[in-house]
Amino acid sequence: MEKQAQNLKAVTYQDIIELRDLMEKIASWQEPLAILDHFFAFRTGPINKKRIVKEYYARAQMFHAFYEDYNRLIEIGDELVLEMVRAEKVETGFEVKKMDLG
Repeated sequence: MEKQAQNLKAVTYQDIIELRDLMEKIASWQEPLAILDHFFAFRTGPINKKRIVKEYYARAQMFHAFYEDYNRLIEIGDELVLEMVRAEKVETGFEVKKMDLG
């Protein structure tokens, strides 16, 4: 049997909270994206061109806000992940035992 110390990355409580906040911000886009999806969905039957033109500007503004926020949130997420990857390793004190089955 071989004994080997197991090292884990230190993830601070603050890192976990920041990641949770990031996920909540991303999730907050679910409803506006559903509205955009419905607007751009294939329609059957007669098309009300005046209504579509009226709604187009509002939906374009919504998409632009999403696009900017999404790019910002992706950058924040990438930074959080890099911080967690660079985090110090912490010795747990536990030992992993490998058993010889042969």
